[in-house]
Order: sequence, then structure tokens, then C-alpha cells
Amino acid sequence: ERTCSGLSHRNGAKRNMATPACSSGVRAIGYAGATHRGSRDSAYPRACVPASVRHVNREETLQLLSRSRRCKSACVVQATGSVSLREDLFGSKEPLFTDCRSSKVSIVGSGQVGLACAYALINQATCRQIVLHDIAPKMDRLEAEVADLLHGAEFVDSLDVVATADFADTADSDIVIIPAGARQNEGESRLALVARNVAIFEDIIPKIAAASPDAKLLILTNPCDIMTHVALRLSGFPSNRVIGSGTALDTSRFRSLLAHKLAVDTGSVHGMVLGEHGDSSVVLWSQVMVGGVRLKDVHPQLGTGDAEEWLRTLHADVVAAAGRIIKRKGYTNWALGLAVNAIVKIIIRDERHILPLSVPAKGRYGITQDVHLSLPAMLGSDGVQEIVQVSLSEEEVASLRESARILAEVQDTIVYKE
Repeated sequence: ERTCSGLSHRNGAKRNMATPACSSGVRAIGYAGATHRGSRDSAYPRACVPASVRHVNREETLQLLSRSRRCKSACVVQATGSVSLREDLFGSKEPLFTDCRSSKVSIVGSGQVGLACAYALINQATCRQIVLHDIAPKMDRLEAEVADLLHGAEFVDSLDVVATADFADTADSDIVIIPAGARQNEGESRLALVARNVAIFEDIIPKIAAASPDAKLLILTNPCDIMTHVALRLSGFPSNRVIGSGTALDTSRFRSLLAHKLAVDTGSVHGMVLGEHGDSSVVLWSQVMVGGVRLKDVHPQLGTGDAEEWLRTLHADVVAAAGRIIKRKGYTNWALGLAVNAIVKIIIRDERHILPLSVPAKGRYGITQDVHLSLPAMLGSDGVQEIVQVSLSEEEVASLRESARILAEVQDTIVYKE
């Protein structure tokens, strides 16, 4: 329960009308579905507004948020003086609140990854409409896949799925997921895929951008970090709207393996894998926690050569996980589909969740190269809202810089069409 100068807000309570004024002469208001900190069904936190206001809609709430910062008892995070927790955490003072009603999602590339993304979006009722795009020779199979999905309409929420080879059908998408690209072969490094996939992106990215100029692009194509950088250049979009899935899946793999070894629920394990989505990724051992306990405090050997053997090989197991699956079934798709659904849901619902995603890294942690790699990013309805400034050990900073150097070396070999 939170209080505002004597006015009580209980987290989770739903309100439709004004409540008694607080000592500053304002009333705390809300609307159905809102909670103090924002809910999964609503992007808008409570705010303090003039006492004359009785009922507001969402648009009015947005306008009132800026006025609420003048109220000391306003229930939003704000900077006080020249130094604030928000500024220390994100490097910026003012939170951004934007309207979001987006629900059209296009998937460009209908291979196993694209279909896994579509299935996850449908199964969890994440969006209103899904457009599956691929090249004309694949339309017969894609139309059959869509028909198969539509036959399950009775068992899910409203279902609208379209198969197309025309980028015009993706027009006005709110999010475009891009798994399109050459498949990674067994034993092939993600970085070895660059030349083939850059050529594909030079064809599709300008068409996607022209059809949906306000969309957020979610890049899955490997090597993910480099292809995110390529998509940013080719689309002309602002960097907050071109996002790579990065190490979101690596982090999930890491937490899952650690939780399994410790026989605890995955939700009780907290930690991140940053850097390249690939061989030079970096586990933040200094930040790993289980049930609120920082593991470095109780097991100082963590992340060193003196740790138990399974801990020493845990990061290597995470890096090799995709390769082992590809060797046995030819591709990875289901876990990535779940990860993508989570990312899309966060954006559509403006949930302000923090995930390790591929974002511009230049100027952070001493990185001088113009590269994308995974850092803790807060996602909202406008894409990447903030980058969390994590305190890293010297070894972790050095590893992150090395990851950037490796990506820059490969990136510098790219030759674009004139």
C-alpha cells in the first residue's frame, strides 16, 4: 500500500472516480484497469491532478502526467534536485509516457522461427492481427500453415492471420518481426552468416520501412547484433525503434540451467548475459542472485577458475546450446518464439519491462565502436525507452569491450550496395 499525503492507494485497486484531495490540493485519480505502478492491462500510472477533475480518459491522463510533476505528492518517479535515482539508473530524468493501442504484427520470414513466433502470439492472444510474409515460391506452403492455424480459432481469442508475398499487406504494422535470412548451418559461426544476410536485408528492409514507417522492428536474423545495426542503417528509423532480440534467449538459457543445477524455480534466479548474441557474450556473475541472495557474497569463487566445474562450464553450455539443438533437429525455434512473444507483449502493453536486448553500445562502458550489442533495456510502447546503467566488475567491462571489438571487426567487412 502506498500513501500520498494521507491519501491511500492500494496496489491492484481499480478506480473510476476522483478520491479525496491530498494536502497539496490535488486529487489522485485513476481509471478502470489502472494500478499505482501501472498494470499489465494499462500503460498509465496514477497521477495527481487538479481537484476540479472528476473523470478522465486515457488521452487526458497523458496530458495530466506532465502537470503532476509539480506536485510533491505525485505518484510517479521524478528527479529531485540535481541528482536522482532515475538519473543514476537510466541516465535521464524524465520518464516518457506514450499512448499505445498497437496490435498489428507482421512477421517477415515464415520458416520455423517465424511460425514459432506466430504460434506463440496466437496462443497467448498478444495481438489483434498477424501478417505472415514470405517470397512467392513459398506461398503454397505458407497458406497451408495459415489455414492450419485458423482451424484452431475456436480454442483461442479472436484470430486474424494473413499469408502474403506482398509487402503492401504489412502496411501500418505496429511491430515487424524479422527472422528472414539464410539458415545457420551446423558448426557455422553466427558471424559467418553476415554477407548472405546483408544482401537479403538490402532487399527487404527498405520495403518494410516504406510500408510501416512508424513500426518497431524486432530483428531475429543472425548474427543478430550486426543485422540489427544493418537494419538501423537501411531503415533510417530512430535507434529506439530498431531492436535486436540479442541475449534475451541466452539469459533465459542461463537462468534455466542455473535453476536446474540448484533445484530452484527459474523465476527465483536473476542474472543477465550481455554483449554479443554468440561466442563472446558476457555473464554478469557479479549480479547473479537467487532468492534475493547475491551469489558472489556467499560463493566468492563464482565466475573464476576456482569455482565448481559445472559453474566454470555453465557459460560455455549456454553458448553451445543452440549448436547442440541445430545438430539434432536442424534449427532452433520454440524458445525463441516464446522470447519474441514476451518482447512484443511488453511493447504493445507498454509494460516497461527490462530485458537484455541488442541496442547501440557506443559510449557505454568505454566502448568506442559503433556497434549493437545486448545491454539491459527498458521496453515500452515506443521501443527502447531507457538503458539501465549496471555496475560491472573490471573483468566484465573488459569482456564487454572485447565483445564490441569482435563485432566491429566483422561489421567493418560489410560492403553495401550503392
